[in-house]
Amino acid sequence: MTTRHLVSLVTGVLILAIILPTGLSIWLATSQAKTQFYSELDNYSARVLTRVQQVADQAKEALQEAEAIPYASCSPQHLQAMRRIAYTHRYVQEVLWLHDSVPQCSSLEDRSAPVKFPEPDSITSDGYRAWLTTLNDLGMQRRMTALGSDNHMVMIDPASFIDVVQLSPDEIHTVLFGTRRERAIVSSEKIDPLIWEKIKNQSAKTLTLDNTVFRIHRIPELGLGIATWSSTLPLQERWRHQLLLWGAHRPVYQPAGLIFNSAAAASTALAALWDAGCPELQRHPGLLSADCFAAEWQKSRGQKRWRAGSSPTAAFCHRIFLSRSPSKPG
Repeated sequence: MTTRHLVSLVTGVLILAIILPTGLSIWLATSQAKTQFYSELDNYSARVLTRVQQVADQAKEALQEAEAIPYASCSPQHLQAMRRIAYTHRYVQEVLWLHDSVPQCSSLEDRSAPVKFPEPDSITSDGYRAWLTTLNDLGMQRRMTALGSDNHMVMIDPASFIDVVQLSPDEIHTVLFGTRRERAIVSSEKIDPLIWEKIKNQSAKTLTLDNTVFRIHRIPELGLGIATWSSTLPLQERWRHQLLLWGAHRPVYQPAGLIFNSAAAASTALAALWDAGCPELQRHPGLLSADCFAAEWQKSRGQKRWRAGSSPTAAFCHRIFLSRSPSKPG
């Protein structure tokens, strides 16, 4: 191996020893930060779905109890039984008794105003009718979710579906929507109409708009969809934090792996010199130091000439040996 090739080998190994750990650190920091960010959004969606199923199960349980009331409709005993159902079921706001889709009485009043509910928005797989309506006898424009059986109906505040405590330090928002009519049921924050159109028509799981990441989950068997979103600013901050941990954020925090790789590269380079035929290095292992590279750099600049009759590698090693050997007395 010629000295020129040896210099190229040493230079390449040293460059790779610096670039590879830094590049790997940046890639790992970016990947881990993004994975953690998406995982937090997905975990929040899973918890919202669990709450939706919990509320729906409780509403169905309340309807089953209401249908089992043995008293005459709208009698004092019937009214008291409906009040007990509403009182003991956390997510049920009101229990109504209907005749031909018109409420006759409820757990809140003896006689209801004559308002008629339209055809249900959807029918569940187990036969319950579901509405998303503002229809009420209180004169209020408030959207409520209604679930009905044969003769009874329970009213549920849609906010109950997304009443989930956030475990993430980042602010996460969510919207629950129906997949059949693509209509939002409840949202933790008002959504821009243009963004909502993109969410409805989005087939992919991830949508990024204006430094905001949306994660969309559709549950066909329930006819529901859940979209969660959060700003990417926390993601960028987490990415910088990961870079700091990996040692690529500032040079002063370079990881121990970088030092190890540099030392390994230097050992590889010196081993190449050893194998290239340097008798002085083989006889004096203690000469493996930075002076070897300094002498090689000087040689490559043409500041020294080869000894007559010597190969470039042997001449290079001889210069190192002479520069490091103690002077003889006299």
